[in-house]
Order: sequence, then structure tokens, then C-alpha cells
Amino acid sequence: MKTTHAAVLSTLTRVQRFLDSNDAVLGTINKSTYRTVIDQTITALTTHNVNQTTTKRAQSAHTAKQRVLRNALKVNHMRPIATIAAVQLRQVPEFAALKMPVGAGSSLSLIAAAGAMKAAATNYAGTFVAAGLAPDFLTQLKSAADALDATLSSKGANVAAHSGATAGLAAEATRGRQAVKVIDTLVEPQLAGNISLLTQWKTAKRVGGKTHPITSTSVDAAAKGVGSVPGTSPAPSFTPATPAPIAATPATPAPVAAVPTTPATVTPAPVTSAPVTSTPTPAPAPAPAHA
Repeated sequence: MKTTHAAVLSTLTRVQRFLDSNDAVLGTINKSTYRTVIDQTITALTTHNVNQTTTKRAQSAHTAKQRVLRNALKVNHMRPIATIAAVQLRQVPEFAALKMPVGAGSSLSLIAAAGAMKAAATNYAGTFVAAGLAPDFLTQLKSAADALDATLSSKGANVAAHSGATAGLAAEATRGRQAVKVIDTLVEPQLAGNISLLTQWKTAKRVGGKTHPITSTSVDAAAKGVGSVPGTSPAPSFTPATPAPIAATPATPAPVAAVPTTPATVTPAPVTSAPVTSTPTPAPAPAPAHA
């Protein structure tokens, strides 16, 4: 049984005991269909748990038994036949079927090899008996193979039973949880105002047994029939909050990013040279002539 399934079974048992112990204050709840479902689920979970444990242990027993029967078939029955055939019947057409199978192989393949060996040895039974085998060695060979085959069939049925028990545990655990949810919607209104019983009930119904303390607020809500049914809750009261005064904070001017100044480019004005006008120098006056 998984831990979750065990927890559900424990919860259902606590719920069952609570309902039985407080029948006088629970009205008709203990006569409801879901109360019967809780009782049935506890029985079913217990049964599936026993079956799962039994079949799991049986699987180990079947494996050990199968190992013993395989070894007995090979060593006590097939190997003597194969050894005698290797010495005296090596030339017969059926010799291949009289040899030991190669490798470990499965139990089914070993049973098939034993059947083939029996069929091949039937024509030479006198040779094997003369070599020292019992007159009914072929019957013994078949019985050993049949015993191993029966173990395989039994193991298969056991595996199926184990799977069924495991599936049954999961289904019943789900059924039990649903039944507790329905019972919860009936119990809480019935116990309105009773803190002690409400606390016991909340502890009993929770998987794992953990619960929160019952407060006076939740008792008042239960007394009014509000919040006791899942999905219904009283409308929350709303009180507007008074905003705290906000002190004026002087605004800090945002820093101004310095804009790099681009020096003005001075373009020199073109110098225009005025044309130079040459003034002719006057020729000197002629000297007066002396008489």
C-alpha cells in the first residue's frame, strides 16, 4: 500500500469513529448514503491491502520455487538423458533433440526442450533403461516439466491479482475522499457553534490529521450557515484606508547635461588690394639761358 492510500484509510477510520461517537448530535448524517460509502470503502481498502501484500510475497515464493524446479528438470532428468545419448546415440537422426539446450534460456524454452527430448527418447527407451535410468524415466521427465509449467501459470495469476489489488486501492482511495467531502458539507452546519466538536471534526477529516485551530469568527460563520459549504463564503467587508499625509518634498531640478560648445569658425575676409596708380614725375624745367 502506498503512503497516500494508507493516509486515506487512516482518515476514513478517524471519520468513521467520529461519526459513531457523535451520533446523537449529527442527526440523520449516519443514515445517509455517503456514510455507508465510507464504511464500504474502509472494508475495501483493507481487503485490497491484504491482497496486495499477499500477492507481493507470493511472487517472491514463486520465483524461488521456479528456480528449484528448473534446476531439478535440467540436472535430475534432462542431463542424464543427454549424457547417455552423447555416448550411445550420437549417430541417430534424433540426436539433436537429445542434447541439452544451450544457454540459460527461459523457463518456457526449457519446458519445450524437455518435451522434444521426451519425444526423441521414446524410440530408444530400452537403451536408456539399459544404461541405468528408471523404467519410467520418460514419465518422470514429463512430470518435472509439468510442475515447472504449473508454477509459471500460478505466477501469472498472482501477478494479475497483485495488479488488481493495486488498481483497487487507487479507486477506493478516490471514492473515500469524495465521500468525506460530501459528509463534510453535512457535518459542519450541524455542529455550528460547537468549537470542541468542530475542531475534532476538522482534525478527523483531514488526510494526515493536521488542522488549524477554530476561531470565534469561524464559529459565528458556521452558526449563520455561511462558509460551511465549500464554494460559499461571506462577502468580505471593505474599509477604505485613510491615506497618510504626504510631506511636500522640494523638487530637485534635473541636472542639465552640458552641451559642448563648438568654437565659431572665423573665415578671414578676402583682402582686396587697391590698384596703385603711378603718378608721373614732372620733368625739371629747363635752366634759363645766360646771355
